[in-house]
Amino acid sequence: MDAAGRKTRLSSETVSYECHRGPGPPAHRLAIIRDPFKKCGPMTSWSRSRLRTRIFLAFSALVLAVLLATMGFTQYVVSRDAKRTLNRELLTTGEVFDGLLAERAARLETNSILLASDFALKNILATHFDPSAYDPATLASAALSYRKRIGVDLFWITDEAGVLLVSADGAAPDGRSLVGLSPLREAIETEDAAAAIGAVDDSLFQLVAVPVFGPDVIGFLLLGQSIDDSLARRLRQATGSNISFLTQDRLFASSWQAQAQARFVPDGEVRSGLLNATAPRTTALGRERFVSLTVPIESSLPQPLYALMQGSYDKALAPLRSLQLRIVVMGTAALLAALMIGIGLASGITSPLQSLVAGMREVVKGNLRYRTKIDREDEIGFLAQSFNDMVGGLEERERLRDTFGRFVSNDVAEAVLAGRVPLEGVSQDVSILFQDIRGFTGLSERMDPAALLGLLNQFFTEVVAAVEAEGGVVKQFLGDGVMALFGAPQTYPDHAQRAVRAALGIVRRLAALNESLQRQGVPPLEIGVGVHSGAVVAGLIGPDNRMEYGVVGDAVNLASRIETLTKELRTTILVSAQIASQLGPAFMLGRSAALPVKGRTQSVEVVEVLGLRNTT
Repeated sequence: MDAAGRKTRLSSETVSYECHRGPGPPAHRLAIIRDPFKKCGPMTSWSRSRLRTRIFLAFSALVLAVLLATMGFTQYVVSRDAKRTLNRELLTTGEVFDGLLAERAARLETNSILLASDFALKNILATHFDPSAYDPATLASAALSYRKRIGVDLFWITDEAGVLLVSADGAAPDGRSLVGLSPLREAIETEDAAAAIGAVDDSLFQLVAVPVFGPDVIGFLLLGQSIDDSLARRLRQATGSNISFLTQDRLFASSWQAQAQARFVPDGEVRSGLLNATAPRTTALGRERFVSLTVPIESSLPQPLYALMQGSYDKALAPLRSLQLRIVVMGTAALLAALMIGIGLASGITSPLQSLVAGMREVVKGNLRYRTKIDREDEIGFLAQSFNDMVGGLEERERLRDTFGRFVSNDVAEAVLAGRVPLEGVSQDVSILFQDIRGFTGLSERMDPAALLGLLNQFFTEVVAAVEAEGGVVKQFLGDGVMALFGAPQTYPDHAQRAVRAALGIVRRLAALNESLQRQGVPPLEIGVGVHSGAVVAGLIGPDNRMEYGVVGDAVNLASRIETLTKELRTTILVSAQIASQLGPAFMLGRSAALPVKGRTQSVEVVEVLGLRNTT
């Protein structure tokens, strides 16, 4: 576009300013463009002072508002960050606890299974069927030895019915049944290992029960690790948060000291509120505020079991209090400095405006090469640089308008406007689709040229619609076929799936078109579609006066070769193995074959695509 054209367009977009005082029609339209001061009269000292005052007051009010907002926001951020830190610590405590429980459960189950297969233990346990050979002391001694070896807190051995035979703690067996413990009951029912958290003699344990076979079940091992105050305190040392294990009516273990538990582990309605909370909750306990988080624990207890993690909110805020004082001092100093800067800024704003107005006159004339020369490093300098950038942008836009004449695709043109198409070319992964009409040569010999062209246009309309529905671009019409791109110039991480869906869309649309053609007495069309993904070089190809957006690379050639294989395999859609590996279960695949292709020494594995699965 020439300078005259640019001037016409820019002038039509220019706002008309008026210099009009008193009654009568407006006078001197566009006066500010022609001569902003001469036509409207000289600017008085009062007028200039008023402008400075307005700028100063507005700037000062803005700075003061920002300062006050900053102080209020700082208070909010400090409190929020302290709570977030506590929340993260509590969540970390919960994660550590979950990991510890999982680790202990796995270790208990492994040790119990290994012990259950110990030959010596089986021999000793089997003697309880023969009263003359059974020696409870020997079995108790073995249990104590095994307990020390694996380091568990509870080690019980029962008979095949779940009646206690020996306890490794030295207590005499009283013949009681332990079937009430859910792990043992489940192990008896399933004859397999079972685990759960439960209460034993008013203490909380992580329990595992395993059967002992010889070859039938001859008894059960019941192992347990206690969940007590010492475990809670180890977790506090590791994470910095206090933790308690409790139900609504009972506290089993806590990292708090015994004398502090009544104060920091609430009961009644306060406990109920904490246990029922689904998110971290801030609660005042005594004179201190705590952030609490509850994590439900799966157990066999009559009431739900929870882990209650607590962190002091007031202690978390303490190191941040001094920050508020520093912000007030710094903010006050910044306000004073900003007021001084505002005075100088208001005084210096008007002087460079004439240079900017002169630059605007040049732009209106169509001179897009004009640049202002205001060498300042303040807001006015920024405004001048912004003006230069704006004019440079207009100049670049004019250059791009000329460049767009070389493109035939709207999608490619939009990509160039958005800066997504480097002029020097770029390597990227794309999917290429080639489609061809089978038997087209014979069809063209039988049909009138005008009818044949109309048929092709009908068909290509459906092909383009199917390709564009999946975000693809029809790159080229190849006689009776097309080449389409997916993933360039618009990038898509799922370009392979889009290309295959487009191929299926072409087949689906062709079926509808063939029904219409048959009603017209035209034989149905048959096509082959090949799809492949790979790295290509994408960019502008051709001489300066006729460039096209295109892609080159081995992947393009292979996609074309795959399309030709559809005739050999008598199928409609073939994709490369690389494409097939990315499709997932939503696509129905058919035969696969490794076939030689022209230009390659090794065979290429191709896979037939049948359609999409019905997911409804």
